[in-house]
Amino acid sequence: MGRIEEALRKAKVSRGVEVNETAPQALNDHAKPRAVSDTTPLDLRKSKIPSGHVFHADKAMLREQRIIAASEHDERVGSYRQLRTLLLKTMRDNDWSTLAITSAHKGAGKSVTSTNLAISLSRDVNTTVLLVDLDLNTPTVHEKLGLKAEQGLVDFLEGNAELEDIVFDPGIDGLMVLAGRSAGKEMSELLASPKLQQLVADLHRQDATSVTIFDLPPLLRNDDAILFAPYADAVLVVVEDGVTTEKQLRHALQLLDKANVIGTIINKARY
Repeated sequence: MGRIEEALRKAKVSRGVEVNETAPQALNDHAKPRAVSDTTPLDLRKSKIPSGHVFHADKAMLREQRIIAASEHDERVGSYRQLRTLLLKTMRDNDWSTLAITSAHKGAGKSVTSTNLAISLSRDVNTTVLLVDLDLNTPTVHEKLGLKAEQGLVDFLEGNAELEDIVFDPGIDGLMVLAGRSAGKEMSELLASPKLQQLVADLHRQDATSVTIFDLPPLLRNDDAILFAPYADAVLVVVEDGVTTEKQLRHALQLLDKANVIGTIINKARY
């Protein structure tokens, strides 16, 4: 059993969720990367997240970062709960386990949305969530959650870190994070690398109670999101209310013509 699989399994057991130890489910046909070999190139053997990678997110800091999904008293949480309910039904009805979130342009709030949605999904006792920061140029998920990530997915993909070096427990029940670190340069080729394809293939094989959310770069910044989006079961596009233009949204959706776009999310709505 792989390292992430074992960690997710233990998370389910601790939450009282029945774990089915049957063989992994086969991938669906559309837009899935195939395993590049019979032997995984990843070191997934260890089952415990290192103690230095276990955090307890400060509530005040989360609010400053607009991460509200864990709050019991913020009325805005209701919108994420509604989205969670609709999304879980859609994903389970279609046997989907991976979701990519992107936007047309920077500043639309895709990382805030990805993080809030991941937390909201994890609060469903039957769901465990892995949030993966795939914005290789400007990763911010670790900042949103107050994680001190010295290494990130770029280091893992380049062979300079093991998976255990970039896996974090933010202290939110049912949620794990694969952190990012700024590459400082264009890294589109990493999104097509065999190592990432193998990781995504492994994540597709999780059972029906596991969901992986990929926080992708903005579509109009470079080709990173365009390259990766077809690998996910489904894609959501974040639209900034009053800022994202119809032309930008139309262009973004055209760029995602090979991906399974299931909807848009209006962020920063002004009522």
